[in-house]
Amino acid sequence: MEENCAVSLPINFNCWKHHAGFIKQQIQTFSQTSNLALLKKQLLKIGDSQMDLYFGKLAPSEISKEIIFYLKKEKSFSFDKYFGFLKSEGRDYKLVRLSDKSIWTLRLSENSERYVHIHPGRYSLHTIRVKATTLKTAILVLCFKRAKEIEVVNTEIVNGIRKKYLNEPPLKSISKASGICRVMDLLRE
Repeated sequence: MEENCAVSLPINFNCWKHHAGFIKQQIQTFSQTSNLALLKKQLLKIGDSQMDLYFGKLAPSEISKEIIFYLKKEKSFSFDKYFGFLKSEGRDYKLVRLSDKSIWTLRLSENSERYVHIHPGRYSLHTIRVKATTLKTAILVLCFKRAKEIEVVNTEIVNGIRKKYLNEPPLKSISKASGICRVMDLLRE
């Protein structure tokens, strides 16, 4: 249940924010253990902003391997070379296309051991843009549903979960077209 989801060094990848496949596995795990204290702690890693969530076929380990291969090919794998590589075009990031045609953003991480911070490119293929509270709500609702602690998903149930576990205000209503329902559909098995 770690933030970097067992990706190779020097990759820093927050799978709780950016990888739907990882999140699906975590929903399954938490719905079996019912460890809400740990789940709440993990959800803090999602933060409070908007992000791009990757729902493509590549596993976190495959993504990291492709990025490492790219950096080695570019002779930019060591920290110093990577730092220069990022700054070479006057920006503090680079965009990389992976085998599934998704675009990934490479940045410098504050973690000296995991200095290659990656996340999906904004509006890239196989991604959706999602608000943090929407993602957290969807994860909690799916955990409760999978653990059979709730039978149906409706506005009242969702608002109860948002208030009790996330300290978030209620929603007026949810529908199949709402962001929460779309994210829940994406994260279902």
